[in-house]
Amino acid sequence: MRSYTNPFRSRTSEQVAHQGLDRYLRTFGADALDLLPDGLWDRPVLIRSAPGAGKTSLLRAVSAQALAALCSRGSANEELLGRLRAMGALDEQGRPGVVGFRVALARDFRGIVDLESEPALARRTFLRLLDARIIAAFCESATCLLTADGAGDGAVRVVADGEGEQALERLGGPELSGLRAWARASEAEILDRLDSVLPHEDQMDGHAALYSLRALSGARLHTDGQERTLRPLLLLDDGQELAPSQRTLLLDALHDRELTLARWYTERYSAMEPEDLVGDGEPRRSSLPVWLEREATRMGSVTRRGTHTRRFEKLLADIAWRRATTPLLQYDDEERPFVELLDVEDAQALDARAQRASDAISERLRERVAGSERYAAWFQEATKLEPLAAATRWRELEILIGRDQDRPEMGLFELQLSDEELRTRSSTSIREAAELWLRREFGLPYYWGSRRLSKLSAENIEQYLNLCADMFDEMLVGITLRQGAVVGRLRQDAALTAASDQFWSEIPDRRIGGRAIQQLLRHIAKLCRSETYRPKAPYAPGVTGTALSMRDRARLLDPETRARMPGAEALFQTLHGAIGHNLLRAHKDRSVKNDMWMVLYLNRLTCVRYGLPLGYGGFRERSLDEMCRWMLDDTEDLTEPAVQESLDIA
Repeated sequence: MRSYTNPFRSRTSEQVAHQGLDRYLRTFGADALDLLPDGLWDRPVLIRSAPGAGKTSLLRAVSAQALAALCSRGSANEELLGRLRAMGALDEQGRPGVVGFRVALARDFRGIVDLESEPALARRTFLRLLDARIIAAFCESATCLLTADGAGDGAVRVVADGEGEQALERLGGPELSGLRAWARASEAEILDRLDSVLPHEDQMDGHAALYSLRALSGARLHTDGQERTLRPLLLLDDGQELAPSQRTLLLDALHDRELTLARWYTERYSAMEPEDLVGDGEPRRSSLPVWLEREATRMGSVTRRGTHTRRFEKLLADIAWRRATTPLLQYDDEERPFVELLDVEDAQALDARAQRASDAISERLRERVAGSERYAAWFQEATKLEPLAAATRWRELEILIGRDQDRPEMGLFELQLSDEELRTRSSTSIREAAELWLRREFGLPYYWGSRRLSKLSAENIEQYLNLCADMFDEMLVGITLRQGAVVGRLRQDAALTAASDQFWSEIPDRRIGGRAIQQLLRHIAKLCRSETYRPKAPYAPGVTGTALSMRDRARLLDPETRARMPGAEALFQTLHGAIGHNLLRAHKDRSVKNDMWMVLYLNRLTCVRYGLPLGYGGFRERSLDEMCRWMLDDTEDLTEPAVQESLDIA
């Protein structure tokens, strides 16, 4: 039997070999660069997100290795080249304009805290190792770009002025070869010290500051006496891996107003203090904060570098197309894009189930109106539809008639309602609520199609790729059985329900405080379910979050209040973990009911487990006292079954 590979299971941003770089460039969606705002070069750029939102991929797109590969390809990546030119990473002729060099912060740095007994020594050792890593990465990236132009390592000089020139001398001198030798020797000395079994009694020379930042600020590269139009771009990745004291030290250094070095820094939300994440963030400094999930929701409504952006779902579809096109063609001669194989027209396969729903609801409604002619035109229109459309219309009418019969102006004279009145009273939200309720009562699929798949990503690229991987597995089943790659609605709904259950089950293992987070989410989900499935759907299509008043949030941020209020500290820490891992989305300063609120929305993938809609709209507010009680007492975990289990079809 032929074996198949799922193209969504690998993460190209984590592959460093040449083959990995080549595949990364083929699968990287150029629209992702629109997540970055304008003004990227004159102040530190702090890129933050939950895990999997694409931070490393963004850094890699402007790295020297990627720019060199793109320039050698010519027009093969014209869209990406255009974005990079607009950003200033490439010049007007399409040649690299920056030396982007990435420094991973995940290795060795945290161990220095345990190595040195005195905090001052640990600080100096950390700064020296980071200087060495920065200089080594700069030398490697500069060589990558210059070698293609025939410049050897020994012919390259770094020219700086004033304090920058003095800093260069501390780091090995202006020659690229000398800088590289110093970086290697310094790193080797510190790593030997880290690897040593016995403690060191001698003190090692450290650094009082990050001299590399000063050395590369305004630095110019010269080859054979000629200046090159390449400016250094420092890319610091995974700041959450640093010890808290190291993170603070690094951020302070990056915010030095005298630096002219372009510098980007990424970290997960979990690195931020709870007061910063639940509160209003860090004090405003001379930096450009970029919260990727927020930027994703703004795509399609903002301009970047003079061009109107496309919606985030277009970026996701482009990423899926880039990954799946070649395998689908090879495995099944399938030329349709990945998302089209999910947007299937298989309503006829649901006819029996839909007809049963249609008959049951129409019978309920006729008994409810007891022969009244008020809704005769509405009923007549519904009987003419195909089974699936009819079932949706009957469920929609059930909501509208319930609302109509409770209207206070209903009197003795009941005028027949027209089709125009139906269109006036209905809405896409009510129709979506009807679809959701049909899933619950009759097992008709709701979670299917490319549009809802992109919503389930929760503005997180890794979450989207994981869901696409599950969908591609379903395609491979069809291909293996020679039934084609198209995935029906029922199979999609079932697969996404299973993915939601797995996502939920992994919370305790993958997140600190995961059990407490689950407890909080269960309470929020219980609230959402009770409001979503109210008979007249007052918050159509449903409720997917709760809200805390900004006054209560201020109380929660106060340590003295938390100390007095049972459950408050647990709520505070749990909110930090849930927001930091994209399990809750916090929208602050939302104006509703003459008050200001912090709205907390469930992760869209969690909504599947609890049978909730996928939009960011409906929420029900709760007091701080009640939320604190949630952390003291757990609640029953009421979930929705998968579609196959919701109906026994004869």
